[in-house]
Amino acid sequence: MIEKNTSLFENLLALIDKKLPFLGMNPLNTDSEKNRFFKNPENNPVFRYSKHPSGVEKLFRKIEDIELKENVINRLLLQKLEKFKKTNAMIQSIGGDEFTFFSKEIFGEPSNELVKKAYQILEHEPLKEEENITSKQVFDVMKKVVGDFQLTDWIVGLKKMPANAAVLVSKKRIFVRKNSVFPQSFLKRVVVHEIGTHVFRATNGEKQPYNIFRTGLPDYLMTEEGLAVNAEELNKCLKINTLRTYAGRVIAVHLSLQTGFRQVFEELRKYFDEYRAWGIAVRAKRGLIDTSKPGAYTKDYLYLHGYYEVKNFLEEQGSKGLRTLYYGRIGLEHAPLIKEIEGLIKPELVPVSKKFREVLKEVGA
Repeated sequence: MIEKNTSLFENLLALIDKKLPFLGMNPLNTDSEKNRFFKNPENNPVFRYSKHPSGVEKLFRKIEDIELKENVINRLLLQKLEKFKKTNAMIQSIGGDEFTFFSKEIFGEPSNELVKKAYQILEHEPLKEEENITSKQVFDVMKKVVGDFQLTDWIVGLKKMPANAAVLVSKKRIFVRKNSVFPQSFLKRVVVHEIGTHVFRATNGEKQPYNIFRTGLPDYLMTEEGLAVNAEELNKCLKINTLRTYAGRVIAVHLSLQTGFRQVFEELRKYFDEYRAWGIAVRAKRGLIDTSKPGAYTKDYLYLHGYYEVKNFLEEQGSKGLRTLYYGRIGLEHAPLIKEIEGLIKPELVPVSKKFREVLKEVGA
């Protein structure tokens, strides 16, 4: 039976999670700044953001009054609270001098070794693919897959945003970038990445006795993104273009911490077309107003870093290790703790099941 204070603490954490406005990270004026950027080689984007007061300060004060006993779950809950405090501070500092500091505190930054690996990946020639799949077609496929797995409380939508697709677990929303076209191979990859990883892990986590398995254990994100890329590889839909994009993100974050948008863009142009180089640079520089200055939203390096870390784990642990990572939104460091936590339910949804592969085949992904 879950201790009363633990349950109360988790409920407050869930409220905090829902109130943190992560989508406020995206600039409001990317289109106009893109036009200005390409008209004048001396211009750097100046981004604007909508204000999203989180209103979580009262919840922080309330949750700090709760006394927890010493055990594995409660330690994880306290660690999660500290992460939420830093995340809120980062969101509230968007456009400010402290934004990059909080981003590095939460996500870290790429190592020199990872940067070296990224450049090695970029030496590979990209695969040329015709882009003839519309946002609406991706939307229809995602909606069908959600229905096939009876994930009736998840809603698929189209949204103007920098990313091709995104999952907002706290609101059970799956977004596809609107007014875009994608290669045929994107269909399978987006289903595996967004639903087969992010939605499956959150849904499995929701069935656990502890809500933190749905909202995410502390420092789960690197594993989450790395697992998504490995799931693509296991389902034979990981393309060199995807790895090149993740490598480009590592370079963008690495350089953004040292220099301005224009210099980051010019380096990326050595490996990508103008459209892709712009998009990758925007992802690294979002959160800043004056992008001519050094600074970054450092999250994007985790995709490639996580890919290598999870790949090593799966090579050692095999299919059993994969299923362990689907108990919920957990990190690699939490895998050994699963045995210590009573009452956990074995995961039902994994991206290597017979049903999952049948669904992929059925939707033509």
